[in-house]
Amino acid sequence: MPFPEASAWNRDSADIARENTKRKDSPCSFFFSHGRSLVLAAEYFHDERLSEAARGGVALKHRHKIQLAIFGQLMAAFEYMLKDFIAKSIDASNIFDEKLKNQEWLSITTERVLSQRIAQSTIGSMLVHPTLGWHTPDTVNERYKAIFNVSPFDGEDLKKISVLWILRHSVAHNAGFVTAHDSARINQPALSEKVVHLDEVFVKDTFDYLCSIASRLADSCGKSMLKQWLKSMRVYGPNWERDQNIYQAIKALGTYVNSRNQALQAFEVAAYNADWAAANA
Repeated sequence: MPFPEASAWNRDSADIARENTKRKDSPCSFFFSHGRSLVLAAEYFHDERLSEAARGGVALKHRHKIQLAIFGQLMAAFEYMLKDFIAKSIDASNIFDEKLKNQEWLSITTERVLSQRIAQSTIGSMLVHPTLGWHTPDTVNERYKAIFNVSPFDGEDLKKISVLWILRHSVAHNAGFVTAHDSARINQPALSEKVVHLDEVFVKDTFDYLCSIASRLADSCGKSMLKQWLKSMRVYGPNWERDQNIYQAIKALGTYVNSRNQALQAFEVAAYNADWAAANA
């Protein structure tokens, strides 16, 4: 079977173009934009949109399968955000270099280096994106804590996120079928040996919940990173021309825009001076 070729235009081209800046600069904002598009897709074929004859039977069956697939994509987008926030933070400045040297989960293999001949990526992407462990909330907390001094998940999140990852595993690897073992892990014996039903309401509720984490992550980790960087530059004094690119990259990482159409905020010298004064007071 021939591998699908990349197309200059497809049905997602307009969304991709609009979201590309967020994808490059603000992982948490990109998660909202992409996740919201998935929610809209899950909600698209509601009864009011369909003729009465097309609301049951086969239509329900197909809607169920579409919504299962969309839930899997939503969780994949969340995982990408968790990885990409660290990757882009590594690319933004050298403030974390000493910390990164002590992170055993980060390493560069010969294979990764050689892959740069075919498709080049940033240092952060090469270090972070091939790694595993992102479906274990405690592991994610440890990684973020070691770098940013803050954790993205609190005690209640640890339970909820674990359940969502198990459901995602059932969708992605078991065709939506929940094994007896997995039903026990999420304390839902009624789901044992059954195909889980994830409707558009569940997809929307999951998205809203994950957005609360994305917003908190951008705010807390963004502030921590900015403070650490500004303090490291204290000895040199403020200089907008010298610091502009790094400052704007860090500020974008700490931004969460909960609108698909709203662009990222521009941060200029006035904001830089205010942040410098606050960090080095």
